[in-house]
Amino acid sequence: MLTDLLIHQNMVSGLIPKEIGRLVNLQNLQLSNSTLSGLIPKTLGNLSQLNALCLFGNQLSGPIPQELGRLVHMQILELNSNDFSGPIPISITNITTMNTLYLFENEITGPIPPELGNLAMLNQLGLYENKITGSIPPELGNLTMLNELFLYTNQIIGPIPLELGILLNLQYLDFGDNKISGSIPDSLGNITKLVVLHLYENQITGPIPLELGLLLNLEDLTLADNQISGSIPSNLGNITKLVQLSLFKNQITGSIPQEIGNLMNLEILDLYQNKISGSIPKTFGKLQSIQRMQIYDNKLSGSLPREFGDLISLVELALSNNSLSGPLPANICLGGRLQYLQISSNMFSGPIPRSLKTCTSLVRLRLESNQLTGDLSQHFGVYPQLVQMRLASNRLSGQISQNLGACNKLEVLHLAQNKITGSIPPILSKLSNLEELTLDSNYLSGEIPPEICTLANLSSLNLSSNQLSGSIPTHIKKLHNLAYLDTSGNRLSGLIPEELGTCMKLLSLKINNNNFSGSLPGVIGNLAGLQIMLDVSNNNFTGVLPQQLGKRC
Repeated sequence: MLTDLLIHQNMVSGLIPKEIGRLVNLQNLQLSNSTLSGLIPKTLGNLSQLNALCLFGNQLSGPIPQELGRLVHMQILELNSNDFSGPIPISITNITTMNTLYLFENEITGPIPPELGNLAMLNQLGLYENKITGSIPPELGNLTMLNELFLYTNQIIGPIPLELGILLNLQYLDFGDNKISGSIPDSLGNITKLVVLHLYENQITGPIPLELGLLLNLEDLTLADNQISGSIPSNLGNITKLVQLSLFKNQITGSIPQEIGNLMNLEILDLYQNKISGSIPKTFGKLQSIQRMQIYDNKLSGSLPREFGDLISLVELALSNNSLSGPLPANICLGGRLQYLQISSNMFSGPIPRSLKTCTSLVRLRLESNQLTGDLSQHFGVYPQLVQMRLASNRLSGQISQNLGACNKLEVLHLAQNKITGSIPPILSKLSNLEELTLDSNYLSGEIPPEICTLANLSSLNLSSNQLSGSIPTHIKKLHNLAYLDTSGNRLSGLIPEELGTCMKLLSLKINNNNFSGSLPGVIGNLAGLQIMLDVSNNNFTGVLPQQLGKRC
């Protein structure tokens, strides 16, 4: 008398035999994590003693049979991670003994049946990553034993029912990535056992309810990518277990409450792309667990608290596109973990923080469009993990550091619009991964080092508005990926090398405002990709225009 049939986690393929329906004493049927395909046999509805049916992780398809509703002793129904389609059958809502219903990661359509509210013993309900439509039935508020409610990544519309505030045993609620509208009901503040509350990527409006500050067990509050307005409630600072607070891409106004500094366990704070104003609270210096802080694209002003230098766990700090001013904390990389420092498009002034010179963990450094000062050759070290360095549009001086040649993962180096002097160091040719090099609008002199032309991945080279002399190196022919070349506004002279014609990916070529002479090479007309810009004006060219230029039309 077979009661358990367990064939899960094998390479079993083909159809589920309908003959299994004859095993009327079966209590546990597990065929999960294999490569079974086809339909669920309707004969499984004959297994009247079954209390667990696990078919997840296969390639099963078609509708879920209504006959499964006859399995009135079932406690666990796991059909997730298949290709089932069609609606959730109403019949399964007759299985009032069920405590786990997993239908996620399928192609299920139609609405959530209100009759699911009859499953009074249900503890786990997972319907996420389907194509479910309609609204959330208020009847789900009857599921008072529910611990998990996952509806994310569907096409659900309408408001969040007030009745969900009755689910006092709920710990995990995720409605993200739907089309839910209306405001966040105050009643959610009653679910004091909540650990995770995800409402991201919806169309939710209105303010953040003060009642959410009562959820003292909450570890993850993610309300991002909605249309939430109003200010951040100060009582969110009472949720001291909070690890992640994500409110980005909303219409939040007002200032950041200083009480947020009480969140000693906070690791992720994402407030970017809102309309938050005021200054960054000094209490943020107490966020000793913070690893990622993203507050860019807001209306912040004032200076950074010097206590930022105490954030030893900080990995990512993104404050770009605000109106912040004053100096950067000298010890901003004191913890030695900082990888992403992005503070561009503010009004920061003063020297480069001294701790950055030894911050070997850096991956992206974006300080452009500020008023920072300092000597490039003294303030920057060797960064073995650095991929981007953007320092353009500041007041940096000195010469390009030889240390940059040892940053062998560097892909982007932008030093434009500063006060840099000296020559272009040939050691930059060691940056074999470099794709963008912009040194324009400085005071660089000397010749273009031919070694630069060995950078096989270089797609953009801007040396314009400097005091460079000499000619364009014939080695330019090695830059097969070059798309943008700008040497305008220098003191370059001599002939344009024929080798430039081998740079077949060029989209834009600007060599204007120099002292080039001779005739314009016909090979330029053969550059089939040159569609954006060709500017050779204000030079000393002679002779006739190449006939090949007619191909540009």
